[in-house]
Formats: sequence, C-alpha cells, structure tokens
Amino acid sequence: MRPNRRLLCLGLPVAALMAATIAIGYAGAGTEPRESAKSQDNYAAEGPFQVSTRIDTWRDFARSRDVPVQIYAPVVDEKSTQKGLYPLILFSHGLGGNREGGKLWAIHWASHGYVVIALQHPGSDDTLWRDRTGRDVESSLKAGMTITNLGLRVGDIHFAISDAIRRQSAGEPGLVLADTQRIGMSGHSFGAQTTLAVSGQKFGTLAGQSGLDLRITAAVAFSPNARNKKNVERQFGDIRIPFFSVTGTRDGSILDDGTRYQDRMMPYENMPAGGKYLAVFDEGDHMVFGGHTLGGRRSETDRDREIQKAVEAATLAFWNATLKGDTRAKSWLEEGGFKSSLQEKDVFLYK
Repeated sequence: MRPNRRLLCLGLPVAALMAATIAIGYAGAGTEPRESAKSQDNYAAEGPFQVSTRIDTWRDFARSRDVPVQIYAPVVDEKSTQKGLYPLILFSHGLGGNREGGKLWAIHWASHGYVVIALQHPGSDDTLWRDRTGRDVESSLKAGMTITNLGLRVGDIHFAISDAIRRQSAGEPGLVLADTQRIGMSGHSFGAQTTLAVSGQKFGTLAGQSGLDLRITAAVAFSPNARNKKNVERQFGDIRIPFFSVTGTRDGSILDDGTRYQDRMMPYENMPAGGKYLAVFDEGDHMVFGGHTLGGRRSETDRDREIQKAVEAATLAFWNATLKGDTRAKSWLEEGGFKSSLQEKDVFLYK
C-alpha cells in the first residue's frame, strides 16, 4: 500500500482500527487539488479529496443475512464549492476475501469524487480459510465456489443497493453524498463473476436467468471468466451497459480449475459492442488485480506497481466517462491516451 495515503476513519475505536488495518496513509488538503492532480489527463494521480472510511454490518431482514461493508467517501468541507452528490460504486471481493478487498481501487476512486461500498459475502469470504491449514484451506475454498454462493452474492448486491438508497435518503454519514441514480458495479475473481451476473450474464444452470440489476449504470470486472465455455454468446450477449474487463497474461488457473488467461477475455469478446473495454497486462497475475497489498502471498514487484497505477488510471477514466459523462475521459481511453501509457506487450481493446 502506498505510504503517503491516510484514511480518515469514522466511528471506530483505535483497537478496532488497528485490527482491521484501516489506516493506510492518505494526506491531502481537503477539497483543494494537489499539484500532482492538476493535469486532467493524469488519471493515476491522487485525487483532490481526503477519503473517509467507516465499517458497518447491514442486516438483510428479508433473507436473515448480515452483510459486512466498508464505505469510502470523499471528505467535503462545508465551505467547498465542490459540494454535491458523487456516483456510487460497489465492490465485490474474490473467493476467500472480505470487505478489505479492492481497497487500492476504492481509495483512488473516492479521492476523485466517488462513494464506494466494499461488500463482504458470508459463505464465500475469509471464513473459508481462517483457522485452517494445508489442504484443508484448498478444499474449503473449492467448496465455497458454488452456484449457491453466487446466488447469495447477487442477492447481497441487490440488497446493498436498496439499503444504500434508503440510508442515503436518511442522511447517513458516508452515504449522504452518494448519488444513487449513478451506480457502478465492480469486483475481483468471484466478485467479477458476481459483477457479470448483476450486469446481465445468463446462466444455463438457472434456466437462462440472470441476476440483472437495472439500477447499475456501468461495471468493471477484475479477472472475469467464462467458466462455462458453452453458449458464450448467449451468456454475455445481453450485457448492454458499459463494461470494462481487466486481466493479465499470468491471470490463469486458480485452485487448479484449468482457467487460462484467454478465458478471462471471453466475456468481453462475446458482449455486444458499445462501451466495452478490455485491458490485458503483460505479466499481470491474479493477485495484482485484487486491489489489495500482496502481503504474504508473494513479493511485490515494480511491475505490480506499474500495473496497479495503470489500472487506477484506466478505471477512473472509465467511471468518469460512464458515471459522470466526462467526454474528455472517454476520448483519453479511446483515442490513444491510455494506450500510449502501456508497455509494448500490454493489450487494450474497445468496441
């Protein structure tokens, strides 16, 4: 995690903050743009806002299910001329993750004027591996990758959007600034599958149904996949919203499921044209797209940091174009601005 960022944490005791590793270093001058952010085309630069975060657990009474969340929001001074509502983005973690997933992306987006809700999905979260060792971890994780858990995740997204709308109307801290008419969806790995599902992917095992949520305006999937290689045109052909797929040439098999990185390109390849983007980063593996520090998973490399900065830039420009109607950001994506910043073997496509 970048050492020059510090989150402002709301409503949590110090011990809880330390346990949850909330404080990550983010310094800024409130609503005044930093020098590094003055170039409108430097989408990788830190944004003009400090970022506050709060953790909570939302109760879905209809399903008797608790959904832990972490909310990131821009800090807006009362005297600021930049007051208003900011688009809402949801993030869904990968298998075995938690609400800390996607933190790198969430901080970056929030610093540029977005409210981000990172969800935790019981049943496919870190309870699958905690207090387990060796092969028990792998077996438990494999057991968690089910259509049942995907359905629960889709339900979590529908619920979280509805509850965010309710909480925003009630003026709840962290969400009072959210524009619930402009909603983005994102996720990594199993979270990318969740993102595809609520964006309109059809599933043969569910009689061709999808978990489509029409309130979602645009989506970003980190390490998406076509796990079922049959009828892929039908699976992804009804995803009409703007959609950005992100993967890498080492983003292959997880838990020996036989996935190739080319499989992660298939959703994009089989979506209809119109606002669809695909970035494939040379040497990018599965972990680098999770939006978290790599920690004990493996050593972090310079290439990892290059990829993360490029992902921050591209996804921010995508959200600006789709959720804020920023034509300059759209042009930067489609007219060579982003592509010119990539390495020679990286791939960027749009249709």
